[in-house]
Amino acid sequence: MAHSVAAGVFWMSSSLLIYVYAGYPLIARVLAALRSRPVTRSSIRPNVSVLITAYNEEAGIAAKLENVLALHYPGELLEIIVASDASSDRTDTIVESYSNRRVRLVRVEGRRGKTACQNAAVAVASGEIILFTDATTRLDPGALVAIVENFSDQSVGCVAGSLVYEANEKSLTGQ
Repeated sequence: MAHSVAAGVFWMSSSLLIYVYAGYPLIARVLAALRSRPVTRSSIRPNVSVLITAYNEEAGIAAKLENVLALHYPGELLEIIVASDASSDRTDTIVESYSNRRVRLVRVEGRRGKTACQNAAVAVASGEIILFTDATTRLDPGALVAIVENFSDQSVGCVAGSLVYEANEKSLTGQ
């Protein structure tokens, strides 16, 4: 009896993993192909809030801010908010040094996690469109324009970018 229960749990768990990694993506692709419709794009330029969540990112937050500031998007339409999850290093100080360049710090006390930081940043954001990004993710200079143009189609409510991993020997992902 115990053997059959263990075998059942094993096969059920294995099936669930196969579904998550192969079944669901396959079903999503098939449904997208069957129900595809083109998205109408146009060169709209709404106000955009870029929200960066960070915890102890002193090593890379300046590079991230420079990356966002270099996006090909009108500066007067761009708001940059860094939500710091009670960082204990120099992250907040570095972010505050960019305050004269349209960058605002929202400090969340008590290590509440990424979602709480995003919620705190959304509460103070003023953009018509909100772009969520991490401190370690680099954006292509034209990414924001490409993302925003999809919102000219009234049926579009969310847009996701394409994630490309770069072989960087200094990062765990690159290794």
